[in-house]
Amino acid sequence: MVVFKLRFPWKGKKVEETPLEEEEKEVKVDFDRLIYEKIVSLRADYRILESYPLVDPWARALILERKVDGSLLYFVDEIPLTTEERQLYEKVMDILYWELEPPPSGEDPREHFKKQVSKIIRKFRLRFSSSIHPGISWQKIEYYINRDSIEYGPITPLMKDPAIEDISCDGVGRPIYVWHSRYESIPTNIRFDSDEELDDLVVKLAHKAGKHVSVAFPIIDAILPEGHRLAATYKREVSRDGSTFTIRKFKDKPLSIINLVLGGTVSSLLAAYFWKILEFNMTGLIMGVTGAGKTTLLNALATLLRPTIKIVTIEDTPELRLTHENWVQLYSRPSYGFEGGMGEISLYDLVRVSLRYRPDVVIVGEVRGEEAKVLFQAIATGHGGITTIHAEHIDAAVKRLTSPPMEIPKGYIPLVNFAIAIKRVRIPIEPDVYRVERRVTEVWEIQDYDQYILVSRWDPAMKSHNLMLEDSILLPRIAEMTGTSLDAVFEDIERREKIIRWMTYKRLTSYQDVGRVITEYYRRPSKIMSMVERELPRYESYT
Repeated sequence: MVVFKLRFPWKGKKVEETPLEEEEKEVKVDFDRLIYEKIVSLRADYRILESYPLVDPWARALILERKVDGSLLYFVDEIPLTTEERQLYEKVMDILYWELEPPPSGEDPREHFKKQVSKIIRKFRLRFSSSIHPGISWQKIEYYINRDSIEYGPITPLMKDPAIEDISCDGVGRPIYVWHSRYESIPTNIRFDSDEELDDLVVKLAHKAGKHVSVAFPIIDAILPEGHRLAATYKREVSRDGSTFTIRKFKDKPLSIINLVLGGTVSSLLAAYFWKILEFNMTGLIMGVTGAGKTTLLNALATLLRPTIKIVTIEDTPELRLTHENWVQLYSRPSYGFEGGMGEISLYDLVRVSLRYRPDVVIVGEVRGEEAKVLFQAIATGHGGITTIHAEHIDAAVKRLTSPPMEIPKGYIPLVNFAIAIKRVRIPIEPDVYRVERRVTEVWEIQDYDQYILVSRWDPAMKSHNLMLEDSILLPRIAEMTGTSLDAVFEDIERREKIIRWMTYKRLTSYQDVGRVITEYYRRPSKIMSMVERELPRYESYT
């Protein structure tokens, strides 16, 4: 049977004919009608900037702009359960409580639960089919059961949006805020109106992270199963407006150096410069504020390291993804006892033990305490190292390093060869309209304490990275180490810059693809360069 799938009138598109399953007919038409009714009521006050699905067809995001003052609202539109569907939902949940079987050994608990839900719903439908209204959507009921049981309840649509980087709840009766990659910090239409509802969600988040929360221990700092970072407080013990939480989301597939070039965070020439100096285990420091993109840049640079070296990474949250085979990934563990510090494994402990692995490069996700001393000791003994620090400028970063609790001697500062500042900048796209993007704004080479040589600066007027590699002190050092001329070093950087441009044109954006190309360049440089020289002019002629 052919039915009509309604399109939103404000999109300016014609109604399209789409063959649908009989069972989905009412769901689709009902969904469009409900959203249309909501938007009609909202259009008096808001303009629709963007609309896209989150959990198709049950939930979608609407980015709305208030006509009066231009303020934004992230509107989560979920197709609601009818009164009868809500009653059936509660009955099925009750049956699940009694009939749910534990998963077999080795099976993913989430997939097992979904199968059990589908099985129980089928049994329930067969048993009570004669007494149930034919317009009931069982798919919708199944969505809500999974949403509230194994997902994240009311914030599940937010967790599904790849454009959201951060989800923050400030207390009862206050809107949840999100950090959106295109619109920055905006409120949503989701809020918790009772302490009980919000407390239950915080307990759920804690259990999903494998942690305990109670009035006695009301603070949580944990990692959710997908790798997202959770910070939360419980009830009104330490927060005035009830329970609070912040979820910092991390991508399953981290951005590669090619993603950063395509996004303008770095230029192809700057990426080639990083590739060259990292080949010789030059040590680096990446600085920026929270959310500036330090870890993303760190991961992208780590992929540029020579594939034959041994790497040890040390993090609070396991975020880094490398293609290197000889890679040991370590991460810290908080205290699990009722006594402070019991069972805790800190970054300091991990940096200290990492030296026993005889690494060529030690990568620390972030330095902020005693672990910085051990890292600098490792660098002083010849190990390469890269880390991040919260600071906006190299002067502020050095002040943090040389002050408590890190207290790095000033004489050790030159052990860091280069420093990178990454920031969120406002890019004009129309008059009085800006888009927030991330840019590497400055790159310094460190000659001595308080002697920093600027080799790259982001020019906001020209929207370009200006490199001053003629002032570099690292490139002459590389020429001396390899017994070649400085001109030969510059020529090699030019070759690498061509390879990076070639990868951008071919859209080889995954970190695995980038790793394979870099490995090929080290193993068979003439082969990869002949391919680049042959194909690059053809790609560039199209642009």
